Amino acid sequence: MSGDLTINTICNKLPNMNGATNNHKSEFIRRKEQQFDAACRKRGLSQTTQRRAILVALAGRTDHPTVDLLYEELHQKFKGLSRTTVYRVLETLVEIGVARRITSMEAKARFDADTSRHHHFICQGCGNVSDVRDPALNRIELPADQADGFRFLDYSITFTGVCPHCRS
Repeated sequence: MSGDLTINTICNKLPNMNGATNNHKSEFIRRKEQQFDAACRKRGLSQTTQRRAILVALAGRTDHPTVDLLYEELHQKFKGLSRTTVYRVLETLVEIGVARRITSMEAKARFDADTSRHHHFICQGCGNVSDVRDPALNRIELPADQADGFRFLDYSITFTGVCPHCRS
């Protein structure tokens, strides 16, 4: 593997961001909202306040949150919000292509607003999910269409191991 491997390790709290990082995060959220608006218009979906708030909360995090984490962040602001609503909205965001579901070993669905091809590291100790950025991983060629009819569209690699916190 190349020497360009980067693992963004984030705990289950929104990191303290300052300066250029805040500007980058704000720009990412703005782009996600634009994608959301376009996807909703294309599919005739309502752009509800709750949908937008859940998208913005997801896009503002880098810890690949579960439904429960997003619910805890938002339920005080939206008194009628339920975990089921958060789950359904996240599923809708995945369906319209503005979020993706991340498979984790703890069997809890985690979600990511970054839909670009990237890969993940899952700590077997604490279950935290971190992004892995390595250009070499994105140069893997997709296999040709299979004789049994399967067509490969994309891929994501999940690495497992132990994070620095759990190792110490």
